[in-house]
Amino acid sequence: MKRVAVSATLALCLSFLSQTTPAATYAIGNMNITAGGVSVDGFTPSFTAFNYIGPNTNLVGGYIGSGGASLLASAYDPSGIASFDWYGFPVSLYTASASLGDTSTPAGTFAGGPVPSGSLDTIAGTITMDLSSLFGTWNDGDYITGTGRSDGVTSALAMGTWNLTTNAYTLHWDSRTIGPACPGPGGCISHWTLEGMASPVPVPTAIWLFGSGLLGLFGAVRRRKTN
Repeated sequence: MKRVAVSATLALCLSFLSQTTPAATYAIGNMNITAGGVSVDGFTPSFTAFNYIGPNTNLVGGYIGSGGASLLASAYDPSGIASFDWYGFPVSLYTASASLGDTSTPAGTFAGGPVPSGSLDTIAGTITMDLSSLFGTWNDGDYITGTGRSDGVTSALAMGTWNLTTNAYTLHWDSRTIGPACPGPGGCISHWTLEGMASPVPVPTAIWLFGSGLLGLFGAVRRRKTN
């Protein structure tokens, strides 16, 4: 009877583990940005690279940046995600649930989105992200330039490649960027690139607990046999 109970418990544990591992897709647990930039249709140069990357670029860890509302138009946001020069003024990127406001754009003018989230596919070698909360601030005005808007141009999600061995990723998306110098509904059509390192969320604690419990069960069975 004891052997039947032990066998049933073993089968249950093995069934649970087989349903939870291995998985192909994992949530992003941590990421950084090491490079990136943008090209905008109808403007030169063809690609403008970031010339500043902020101290925190783990996009999935929470909203980042102040939006530069208290800064001069000629200053980049030191707490922002990244910055680059655009026609004599810096563009600073930040994330928020709505635009944080600047001289030309009152706070809340544009709706953003939730804290960025994404997934890594360990089989396909891809990365996918919701960047609907991404904004840029330029020349005292805010611009919504993330993903997820149904306007015929903006990408539903940012997508790209991810290397399982090195954790390196390259991410792309298109945006109908809307702001003071790119008024809606036409806006400016921009094409974004991010590069860096991204790692998956660690294996859930529950799986480790079941694994350790399984090992303990094997030990108990072995001791009974010895006795």
